[in-house]
Amino acid sequence: MVPVLQNVGMPASPRHDAPRAGTRVQRRKARTRAGLLAAARQLFAARGLEHTTIAQIAEHADIAIGSFYNYFRTKEELLDALLEEELSQQLALLELRQAHVEDPAEKISIAHRHLVRAAQSDSDWAWLFVRLEVPFRAAWSVLGHSARSDLDAAIEAGRFHVIDPALALNASGGALFAVIHAQLVGERSEQADVLHAEGVLRSFGLDRIEAGEIARRPLPEPTQPAEEQQPD
Repeated sequence: MVPVLQNVGMPASPRHDAPRAGTRVQRRKARTRAGLLAAARQLFAARGLEHTTIAQIAEHADIAIGSFYNYFRTKEELLDALLEEELSQQLALLELRQAHVEDPAEKISIAHRHLVRAAQSDSDWAWLFVRLEVPFRAAWSVLGHSARSDLDAAIEAGRFHVIDPALALNASGGALFAVIHAQLVGERSEQADVLHAEGVLRSFGLDRIEAGEIARRPLPEPTQPAEEQQPD
């Protein structure tokens, strides 16, 4: 512009674990907030925002409805927090995949393939991504800067030939939404991530052969560089 992705080194689903740091009260509040986010994730994905009530979220999180307002003023505010967290996690993972890749065209292929695969393996996340009307705005606010940076780098390097970068980026984002939705309703292809990435690269000006070759390169694992990994 981001499971059971055990085979590609990703967690089964984004985590909302409470941190251990802080006082007992702070840890309890963090657990409650995480519970609200997890409950909203399931309910928004299944029912959408309009058909989910604060009472349902509170019940699903096993808290009193009045306690909800200690953390969020509205369900829309909760949704914004949830989407920012979910998309930030996906951005971090796809950037780990891109870390040792220099070709900006391949970086864009990796980003699109990563998000399609994440949607394939976590239907709640995928429905959250496409069911609601607000995620495109949220997705752009989190993923947009990175996507535009990669696109600009590819244009400057002479890899892409794009007349209107902003429009091209919107078109590729719309295509991503469409591919994810198609998979959710059963129109699934085992190579959806590759075919989508190839189409995006061709829309940016790469020829068919090169776009196909780049899209079919092995997808890097989302692992931290050795110097950044925490000691056991």
